[in-house]
Amino acid sequence: MGRNHARTPAGLRVLRESPSLAAAPAVCVAGVVLDLVWVLGLGAWLLIAAILMELVYRP
Repeated sequence: MGRNHARTPAGLRVLRESPSLAAAPAVCVAGVVLDLVWVLGLGAWLLIAAILMELVYRP
């Protein structure tokens, strides 16, 4: 493999954080089911962070 295929520290960090941000829909659903607005808000912010991360970081 060439130099272009090596993972950068930023790339590794994104790969580590992606699964945690993938939990955003589950947190949103839990907020709706439990009728807790702050949990729903937390899920919404996690979803926004995941979308921004996908827009900024393109592998």
